[in-house]
Amino acid sequence: MEELSCSVAAPTFASRPRRSSMWRWVGGVVGAIVVSVSLGGFLYEVPYVALMPGSARDTESLVEVSGVGSYPSEGQLLFTTVRVRSEPNLWEYVWLKTDDEVDLVREEQVLGDRTPDENRERNQVLMDDSKLVAVAVALEQLGYDAVWSDGAYVVEVVEGSAAEGVLELGDVVVSVDGDRVVDSVGLGEMIGSRSPGDDIVLGIERHSDAGQDQGASGVTPHTDGLELVVKLGEKSDDESVAFLGVASMNRMVFESEFDFSVVIDSGPVGGPSAGLAFSLAVLDVLTEGELTGGAKVAVTGTIDINGRVGRVGGVKQKAAAVRDMGADLFIVPSGQSEEELAAVMDIAGDELVVIPVGDLDEALAVLAELGGEVSVIEEYAASNSATEN
Repeated sequence: MEELSCSVAAPTFASRPRRSSMWRWVGGVVGAIVVSVSLGGFLYEVPYVALMPGSARDTESLVEVSGVGSYPSEGQLLFTTVRVRSEPNLWEYVWLKTDDEVDLVREEQVLGDRTPDENRERNQVLMDDSKLVAVAVALEQLGYDAVWSDGAYVVEVVEGSAAEGVLELGDVVVSVDGDRVVDSVGLGEMIGSRSPGDDIVLGIERHSDAGQDQGASGVTPHTDGLELVVKLGEKSDDESVAFLGVASMNRMVFESEFDFSVVIDSGPVGGPSAGLAFSLAVLDVLTEGELTGGAKVAVTGTIDINGRVGRVGGVKQKAAAVRDMGADLFIVPSGQSEEELAAVMDIAGDELVVIPVGDLDEALAVLAELGGEVSVIEEYAASNSATEN
């Protein structure tokens, strides 16, 4: 019986280590796979850019004025930024996907064919251009002759038109048959007064960098002039109307010889979206009183030389930053899409008032409703006008 008992028990005892070893092996393989996948998720970069809430920073502290009086304010004008996270790893992507205040966009939608360094450089150029325009717009509002147009800057040449092969992107049309062209409207009127088939002589200024991005203001250095002969075509929808075949914008000249200076130190921040905030800040610094009525006002929107406010990216993320800063009012471009404006309103909640505007005058009207002392700007401009006369 002992031998039988021993012979039966031995196989049972010997089989357990083999089963245990097998499960340990399987567990080890599974664990190795889990660790590898986990580590791989941290190492694998997703070709997306995450747009995340950034900051809302005081703008007036960035405005440096010399040679003229300046007036500090108790209220605040804030410009907004977006924090950008390029190529998040797989786990960051999954986590960011769950955040309603973050937008994930394909990398090529942000960078195009530029490298990240080239994109940063481009954004810095756009910021510098934005500051130049913003200061000029503010000074014009205060009655100074700060900017004017002296030609029509070519931004598009229509394929198959009279201009194709003659004009280039970046050319500036300064005359037609010897008559001076001061802006794009004037160029259109001169072409419209001719007939299809007419030969005209265009006075052109062509810069060596013609065709490159010259910035939102259309500023191009003066060069030696060219005279080019063009035979006008006809409009496709009206054969009796002459057609040159270009789209143009005003080439702006900025006056720099004032007896005072206004400089905006924006630091490393890039892009043009603080234009409206900069113009308002310059106006507030150069005039007495409180443009914001003592409130904390955040602003976003580009600005062009005519004071028009343009749409910006990341407005939803900017709204989150403004809300977290405890601002009273957020001024945004009216040109944002309905979906974007709805998202901003949703993020703002009940505590933050959001008002869209289309230009500088509308923004000033909003501040006046808030209790801001906007009338001092008109008084300043009237004083300038009286001094010049």
